[in-house]
Amino acid sequence: MSLNVAFFEPPPQQAEGGLERAIEMLDDYFEPRDVQVRRRATASEVWSRPPDLVHFHGLWQPDHAWASWLCRRLDVPYVVSPHGMLEPWAWAQKKWKKRPYYAAVERFHLQGADCVLATSEQEASNLRAFVSETKLQSIPLAITDDVGPAYSEAREALGWPDGERVLLYLSRVHPKKGLHMLLEALVDLPSSATENTRLVVVGPGPDEYVERLQSYSYQHQDQLPEVVWRGPVWGDEKWMYLQGADLMCLPTHSENFGLVVLESLQVGTPVLTTDTTPWGFLQEWAAGFIVAPDVEEIGEALRSFNEGFRWTDPKRHQLARRARKRFSMSKVGSKYAEVYGDPSKFGI
Repeated sequence: MSLNVAFFEPPPQQAEGGLERAIEMLDDYFEPRDVQVRRRATASEVWSRPPDLVHFHGLWQPDHAWASWLCRRLDVPYVVSPHGMLEPWAWAQKKWKKRPYYAAVERFHLQGADCVLATSEQEASNLRAFVSETKLQSIPLAITDDVGPAYSEAREALGWPDGERVLLYLSRVHPKKGLHMLLEALVDLPSSATENTRLVVVGPGPDEYVERLQSYSYQHQDQLPEVVWRGPVWGDEKWMYLQGADLMCLPTHSENFGLVVLESLQVGTPVLTTDTTPWGFLQEWAAGFIVAPDVEEIGEALRSFNEGFRWTDPKRHQLARRARKRFSMSKVGSKYAEVYGDPSKFGI
């Protein structure tokens, strides 16, 4: 018996990066199974062709709230994945706009859901302020691409010399993501701590903000290692940057998950990120650095990385195996199938 699931998604300009890849992950997982996913559904479609289940991705969309009202009216079960949009940092932005809308509209959308899905226990903990714990489930994102460590090959393809330490920032260039703190931390370090190092910045961002950071790096070029502004990359090229880096840096103010961290682990690259993410266990794995979103702490981690952090090919392969075991698509996908209904009904 086929299950028909309607996905409601934010507009494309709001669904870039990890959110879009998370949606594609689910769509790809269910495609060969007996689950028919209707992407970018609309409220009018729920009314005219009610699906078996609706999955809302993201919040703050009037069309989603209207569709969830229809679901309750038509007795169609629905699931909501906030994708970090109620994390403390996000909730604090534009409070004057969000809080009245939440009180008038969004809380009914959330509280009427059959299930609210978090991507980490940290996000689930934050969501308890908004929804009953009985409706909460935590399911992480998963490894989907068949890509593994290839350090030497990637560096050769990218033209990065042996012996040079490459710090990689791969994410949206946005104030939330903390690239400004990474640059400031590098400026504050003595030149001996960044000798034979380059920072490669990969990712899209608002032109005005990117230009401001580029201007800052130009003004402090004598105190910084070489900074390469690459812009967005996709597909195989993105994986090459992750594979060839010595340390992937995401000094973010807030992440409900942080998919690029998982992608880094998948190829065996250690990570520097913050304690506002769900990746604290990386220190137990000895796979990088967890710091506060603070310039001084980021700088101390970079100093430690430069002075004594040694990462070998066997360590890369070991880290990749651990990540694949913990975040396999089969394990994660089966959890989503349980939320959607009895997996045996649709061949999972």
